[in-house]
Formats: sequence, C-alpha cells, structure tokens
Amino acid sequence: MIRKNSAARTFLCLLLAFVFAASCLPQTIFATTDKKTVTTWPEGPENNSGAVCLLDADTGAVLYDKNMDEQRYPASITKILTALLIIENKQMTDTVTFGEHAVSESIPGNARINVQLGETITVEDALHAILLASANEVCTQLAIDIAGSEEGFAAMMNERAAALGCTNTHFVNANGLPDPNHYTSAHDMALIMQECIKNETFCRIESDLTYTIQPTNMTSTPRDLQNHHALLFQDGQWGYKGAFAGKTGYTDEAHNTLVTAAKRGNMTLVCVVLTCDNLDYINDTRTVLDFGYDNFTHYTLKNAKKESLSGVVTLPKNAKIETATYTDPDGASVEEPYTRQYFFDDHFIGTAEVSAPGTVSDSSSVSSNSSEETDSTDIPTPEENKKISFLSTLLYILLGLNGVAFLILIIVVINNARKRRKRRNRRRNNRNKRH
Repeated sequence: MIRKNSAARTFLCLLLAFVFAASCLPQTIFATTDKKTVTTWPEGPENNSGAVCLLDADTGAVLYDKNMDEQRYPASITKILTALLIIENKQMTDTVTFGEHAVSESIPGNARINVQLGETITVEDALHAILLASANEVCTQLAIDIAGSEEGFAAMMNERAAALGCTNTHFVNANGLPDPNHYTSAHDMALIMQECIKNETFCRIESDLTYTIQPTNMTSTPRDLQNHHALLFQDGQWGYKGAFAGKTGYTDEAHNTLVTAAKRGNMTLVCVVLTCDNLDYINDTRTVLDFGYDNFTHYTLKNAKKESLSGVVTLPKNAKIETATYTDPDGASVEEPYTRQYFFDDHFIGTAEVSAPGTVSDSSSVSSNSSEETDSTDIPTPEENKKISFLSTLLYILLGLNGVAFLILIIVVINNARKRRKRRNRRRNNRNKRH
C-alpha cells in the first residue's frame, strides 16, 4: 500500500511539474488559439470571372486577387484612361469637330452616338458620351485632336499606365476595339481606376447617370444618354450601395469586363473583373466588393517616440496591428523623410511617411479615413519578426521535449511498478510453496 501511494505521488509530482513548465511559456505562443483574433489573410469568395482584382484605393493594398496579372482584353473599360487624358489635356468648354476617320467608326454594332461628318460638340459633351454611352467614335476623334493620331494617343496612354505601375498593359487605340496587341490586366486596370477617381472632373461626370447633348450644328434634336453601369443606379435592381464610378465593356474577344469604384464609410474600393459571361460580371463584382467591406478595416499609424509617422494601412478585421511588419529603404534615416511599407501575412497593406520626431503633428498624422489608431513602435521590423518567430519555434520545441520527457518518466514509473508487483508475486508464490 505504501509503495502504491509512493508511485501515485511520483506521478502527481511529474504532472504538476509539466503543467507548471507549460504555464511559464509566454502567452503569445497560445494567442493563435483565440478565435476572435485573425492572424492570416481572409480567403476570398468563389466567383466565375476569369480575372479579378480588389484594390483598396486609399492604401493601395490588394485585398483579393484572381489571376490579376494575366494579360487579357479590356474592351471598353479602356475608356477610363482615355477620359482621364482628355480631362488633363482639354478644357470642358473646348470643342471637337468630327472628321472622316472618327465618323467611319460610327457604324451598327459599335457603341456610338451617331455623330456626323463636320459635327461639333463640347469636350464636356464628349466626355459624357465616352463614359456614359461608351461612344467609340468620340474617343477616336479626341485622341486625334490631342495627339495628332490614334497611335500617338495610344503612346500617351501606355506612358501614363507605366507611370502608374502597370506592367501588363499595352494599348493601341483609345476605345478598346479588338486588337491582339491591345491588352491589360485586372491589377493594372485597378491602378488606372485608382488614379481616375482622384480627379474631381472624372468623378463629377461619372455621377451623372443621365445626360443630354443639346442640338448641334448638324442635328436639331437633343441626344439623351444613360450610363450603362447597372451598379451605379442605387435604386435600381442591380444597384450597389456606395458605387459611384465605373465603366462597362464587351467584345466577343474580351467577353464582359467591368471596373467599379465604391465608397462605404471611410473606405474606397476598386473592383475589376475581366473575361466574364452572362451576368457574372455584375454578380461577381457585388460579391467581391462585399468581401472587401465585410473583412477589412483601416488603421492609422500615429507618431512614435523616435520618429514622426503619417499613414494608413488596411488590415483584416479583428487582426492585431502588432502582427504586421514593415520594411524601410536601404540606408533610410529619419533625418531624411522616406516611405515605409507595411505587410500582414506577406500581403502589402499600405505605407507611411517617416520623418524626424516633431515634424508631423498629432492632428495631421490621423487620417480621416481610418477606424483605428496605433503607435508604430507596436509593429516589429522583419528582422524582429523573424527573431520572435525563432523564439516561438524554440519554445514549442522545448515544450515538445518536455512532453516527451514526461511521457518517458510515466513509462518508467509504470514499468517499475509492474516489476515490483511481479517480484512481490514471486515472493508470495515461493512462500506458499514452502508452506
């Protein structure tokens, strides 16, 4: 009986020692078991589009990606860049007169407003014709007026796209009519739309869901235009809450394409879908935008003790900003302002401007489009993150070894107990035989 109690006490001591050792480990090791804390990038929704990009226009973070860098035909969503270049190179009160080449594109099967040779309209009218009615002949004539030729205007488009960071885009015309050398990607179109919606005139024209071109020198009746983008009609069957700008596209080669900008609360998102069939371009856009608003939020990076900071990043909802990392340019110093990049789960989530302490005021460091605030000292550098990861891994290994040692000790205790029972049984049997 005494030996049994001794074995039990030994087992209990070992168990308590194991529990104590485990409790001494840092609590952060077990943080991932908290279901309320997000530590990985949310999984995107199912959709039928060939390529998709969901971009946070405020931070530049890509929230969802499906084949976003594949080269595909854009069709008429090309025209958002055409419109931007027209706005930047013309006055709204300027006029444009249509020549033979542009009028030759005003044919059945092409999106058009049926201009006539020698007809004159204002640039304001022309931009509405492009963004609402998707008029191909209007794009061509403005391209010729601005650059002298379609080829020259296409070169301007490609130069501007490259400056915006586009790497899979090459345009050969201003309207998106089919050409093997006219292509883009979902990511590139999102970058272009991000730039377009910074322009007040672009957004103003996009906000006009209907528009009337008054009688001209060649027509006695007005032309009534209506936007083709169903998600922009808030009260319509397909209206999407917060959608404020966008462009539709379709050719047999490109299938349906769609670019959409939406704003809810303080977050502006851009969604691009390419190579879509039937109504997938509408349904997929709604689904992807919902994914963005349901799963992400903004965090403001405020001033730290050792540096002044101004920036906003995008994080999954319920994610801890401390789990993000950042990288600085080689040789960066607060003595010379620079841009810092932030990441979460290997995803780029935004940037912040870094400078010497006191150069950014507390008020200016808090962006109006943010929902949370944090001090930059809470966020580890990649080197610090690697060190934390190494220490966490080491502690897991020690915990595992502790567990193995514990099991071995249990086995030893059990085996010793069995051996003692066998010896007692043999002695008992020997005594019985002698009697």
